[in-house]
Amino acid sequence: MRQVFWRNKCTLVRRFDKIKLHHLSRLYLNIRVREMKTHVIAVMIIAVFSESVYAESTLFIPDFSPDSVTTSLSAGVLNGKSRELVYDIDTGRKLSQLDWKIKNVAILQGDLSWDPYSFVTLNARGWTSLASGSGHLVDRDWMNSEQSGWTDRSIHPDTSVNHANEYDLNVKGWLLQGDNFKAGVTAGYQETRFSWTARGGSYSYDNGQYIGNFPPGKRVIGYSQRFEMPYIGLAGHYRINDFEGNVMFKYSDWVHAHDNDEHYMRKLTFREKTGSSRYYGASVNAGYYITNNAKIFAEFAYSKYEEGKGGTQIIDKTSGDSEYFGGDVAGIANNNYTVTAGLQYRF
Repeated sequence: MRQVFWRNKCTLVRRFDKIKLHHLSRLYLNIRVREMKTHVIAVMIIAVFSESVYAESTLFIPDFSPDSVTTSLSAGVLNGKSRELVYDIDTGRKLSQLDWKIKNVAILQGDLSWDPYSFVTLNARGWTSLASGSGHLVDRDWMNSEQSGWTDRSIHPDTSVNHANEYDLNVKGWLLQGDNFKAGVTAGYQETRFSWTARGGSYSYDNGQYIGNFPPGKRVIGYSQRFEMPYIGLAGHYRINDFEGNVMFKYSDWVHAHDNDEHYMRKLTFREKTGSSRYYGASVNAGYYITNNAKIFAEFAYSKYEEGKGGTQIIDKTSGDSEYFGGDVAGIANNNYTVTAGLQYRF
């Protein structure tokens, strides 16, 4: 009996060990499967996250390809008028006004744009006179406070525009974009310069008491202006088939202006400086693509620098003496427009 019992016991133990081993094996397999699932899920999460990070990183990598760069060159004419004003230091009454005209001065204009992202455009542009051009000067004084009209006047048809130029650095952010249009905001910095020399001419002083002519070709007055400002604005772009149009509006409340007035015959220099005047500008161009990359276009641009007032410094070139008058004793203003036509190319 003992032997039989012992055999049965051993058999039961072996069966129990087999059952136990079977359960342990299944448990181990389940654990391994769970671990493999966990690893697969982790790998999938890492892959998705890596793809997302890569997509975001590529989104912020600037586009350095050639077709992100556009350049243009055009030629045209500049027209406009600048005003130089003098006011009474005590009453603010206008004492003098000089109107300097710009008449069909030939200019060359260049433009370089880069689109580092689909929603950003960086731009540098400018124009310059090709040579001295035609101008005109009328100089009027109001020396009698009881008289509304001018008392003194000189006219100088032989006035040349020595030079004129402008440069503009800006960035555009495209807030709205469609298949064939873009609209956004812009901000930039702009400087504009003008210079004239008036020669000869005629004069009428003291209400016509003294009338005469300056020697022909003799320098009478030289004048220059410089405007500098940051600005903000709006920009728009539209294309349909091979036709394309662009428009831009600019505004500034932070114009700083400088001028220099040389009265050669009197040997006096007047220097003025004004601040915080306003500027309004607009430009529109339209073009046609003659190839996939080249476009011919025409452009019109208008600028208005409202009168800014400030102090003036008077320098006597003979004695070297200098005197400064503060307040709003001097005024500087300009309005001008350009008409150009040229070729644009996208690389």
